[in-house]
Amino acid sequence: MTTFIPEMRLHDNRGQRLYLTQDERDRFLKAASEECRENRVFCHVLHFTGCRISEALELTTSRILLPDQEIIFRTLKKRKVDQNGNPRKEQYRHIPVPAKLIDELDLVFDLRRIQKQKRYGDELLWNMSRATAWRLIKKVMEKAEITGPQATPKGFRHGFGIAMAQTGMPLTILKDLLGHASTSTTEIYLQFAGKEKREMVMKGWEKINT
Repeated sequence: MTTFIPEMRLHDNRGQRLYLTQDERDRFLKAASEECRENRVFCHVLHFTGCRISEALELTTSRILLPDQEIIFRTLKKRKVDQNGNPRKEQYRHIPVPAKLIDELDLVFDLRRIQKQKRYGDELLWNMSRATAWRLIKKVMEKAEITGPQATPKGFRHGFGIAMAQTGMPLTILKDLLGHASTSTTEIYLQFAGKEKREMVMKGWEKINT
């Protein structure tokens, strides 16, 4: 039996890109700075991890690893059964993040104090619906004057994938960061367009001519 896997694309049917550029990501962060601290740090989590909105909304106080400077996400959208039809175990991934994000999460949610308590409830960090979170991201994008088919939460995730691929990161690591089932899905981020492609070509010529 063949399992249908939805097509991953970086461009729509008209050739318009479906990912944010670095310039747009920077403008998004600047616009996010005007939000309340809870919303601001939510935007920062998406920016620095490339997670899905639903994965961010699942984060709890115990999934922020302060000493290790990592965030644990439960990977969503993977198939629920294996090739033999048996239920798969829940899958989690550890995403390293900058120290400044860990400090911000601690400041906003008082994580160090909470995690030092011998008995503490594993509470959600954000109590908002997926629809509310989606509207938040769209609002910040509008403030940043980001318009077009790329101005979506998925466009933000695609932008993260491309940004990481541009660093030369091995596909196996990027696959784990994004929670993909295989590198065949992750390979989409090796397809660059516009400014990103030009920058890579120009760097290639610089190496050739030196």
